[in-house]
Amino acid sequence: MTYSTPWELTMPKQPLSYLPPDLTHDLAHLLLRTHTARLVAGILTMLSGGLPYRLRILNRTIESPVGIGAGLDKDGLLMGFMAKLPIGFHTVGSVTLRPRAGNPKPRMLRYPELGVMVNAMGLPSMGVAYLKGILDKECGRWPKSKLLGVSVAGFNEIEIKLAIDSLTPFFNCLDFIEVNISSPTYSGSWIEHQRLNSLLTMLKGYDKVVVKVPLLKDLNDEVKLIKLIINHNPFGLTIANTLRIKSNLPAGYGGLSGRPLLEVVIRLLKLTRAMGYGGLIIGLGGFMRGVDVVKGINAGADLVGLVTAFAMEGPASVYRIISELRRLTVNKPRRSLYP
Repeated sequence: MTYSTPWELTMPKQPLSYLPPDLTHDLAHLLLRTHTARLVAGILTMLSGGLPYRLRILNRTIESPVGIGAGLDKDGLLMGFMAKLPIGFHTVGSVTLRPRAGNPKPRMLRYPELGVMVNAMGLPSMGVAYLKGILDKECGRWPKSKLLGVSVAGFNEIEIKLAIDSLTPFFNCLDFIEVNISSPTYSGSWIEHQRLNSLLTMLKGYDKVVVKVPLLKDLNDEVKLIKLIINHNPFGLTIANTLRIKSNLPAGYGGLSGRPLLEVVIRLLKLTRAMGYGGLIIGLGGFMRGVDVVKGINAGADLVGLVTAFAMEGPASVYRIISELRRLTVNKPRRSLYP
């Protein structure tokens, strides 16, 4: 059985956006790194207020189940800004062992009217040594009310192991290490069962590892893959990543993200909990509104990450979704949102 993919039929051929997505991304990244942006975000967070409850998770009390998924802050340069937002967690990366330039530009297509993006970033990264320098500066001032994770990517087991080992001096600062086996750049190489089994066996030697689950087009294949992963009982899962599709980007492929993925991700969350998995789950994919977050949590996610919503709207998406959540949950008992 395969997922229905109506967006492949209805998606227009050209993105309807005022500026090229790559340019928008680069300019926004530069802006959010400024002191002024951090100052404005801090003021907006103070004025807008957060949620009327706190969430107890991983022996921490955090301010929201909503956070930022990997992909937006690849090298940790936005940690200072993200610390000012009313979020509950932030995932830096994905970072690779050595610096990578990524794919040639353009690497992104944007379809705002569909709530869809397609990207073929190619895992660009300044490398783990660079990130360690950022963490050395930022860890001491990272808020206790927000979890912090780093997503690690690699093309073989040794690269992933060395990258995680390099981050061990920061394990007191990091709440989880996400291992990204799902990037479209891999062309599916990590879903080969023998290879994945070997990697997952190696990862048992580490605490706080969250496995980022690939999103496949066939549901039966997806279920088999999730069963294989949870048989190794990882600390956590991120469900899921983008869906690899063909595109007219220079790379010839792209990862589809945004609104069309939501129902698929919700279904996978329910299936994973139904399989008996009791670890941490971060829902990721298609969460664009407050009601989407509620659906994700009721389906079994402990946390919900934003990527496409933030990429399209910027930090305004965070304030909007938190405001929607506040209206949705203010008169409800806490257990109705967090069973």
